[in-house]
Amino acid sequence: MQPSFPALPAGTVPERGLPVLPELAERLARAARDSAPEPLGGGDALRAAACGYWARRGLPTAPEHVLAAPGAQPLLLAVLAGAGGDVLLTRPCAAWYPPLARIAGRPTYHVPVPAECGGVPDPFALLETVRRIRAEGGRPRVLVLSPADDPTGSVTPPELLHEVCEAAVAEELTIVSDETWRDMRHDPGGTVFLGPAEMWPDHVVVLTDLAGGLFPTAWPAAAARFPARGRGPVLRARVTTALAAVRAELTPP
Repeated sequence: MQPSFPALPAGTVPERGLPVLPELAERLARAARDSAPEPLGGGDALRAAACGYWARRGLPTAPEHVLAAPGAQPLLLAVLAGAGGDVLLTRPCAAWYPPLARIAGRPTYHVPVPAECGGVPDPFALLETVRRIRAEGGRPRVLVLSPADDPTGSVTPPELLHEVCEAAVAEELTIVSDETWRDMRHDPGGTVFLGPAEMWPDHVVVLTDLAGGLFPTAWPAAAARFPARGRGPVLRARVTTALAAVRAELTPP
């Protein structure tokens, strides 16, 4: 009997998002005759722009540590395929995370979020889950976080985020931080956004989906920032290979 993958739940269809701004429409029109895709992983100008985006947010980045793809889904799928091992997700989490882990053939485990916010697991529950997985013969390797969380609409307090990341690093997990919604409006008097890569730069892959927050959702584009040291270079090379295998090239401009 052939294995099957369940359909995505209702409500995971992207919303319309932003209207097409005149400047973007003009750029698209100028590129209409260009049939060549962007180089795999994004061209020099695109990766340099991504570096500027992160540098303006306090996260210096070099172009050789950036990859771009046509949407967050193929990019996260390639990261999970390249990282190997079991994947830890929060409960709740974005509806599109679990199907990608299943497609990549990675067992998934859900860890409950704390009372204060969503997007990150309770640190004590995380440690307990990791140890249980290992006791059962599993290989926990990846923890997917969402510090500016879509399902719960919350931002993780920096103190709690540090505890979670410290526990994940101690257990030798690669952290994938989905920061797609970090630039959306937050309570000015509330929690200040702080990303995991600002605390543990050698252990965190930062994922940003441009569609919805910066681009219209019909124009899928996403970028990932990989650590310059540790597992980062090897993981980036594996992700590049996975993107090449499925021809995950961006269309211009």
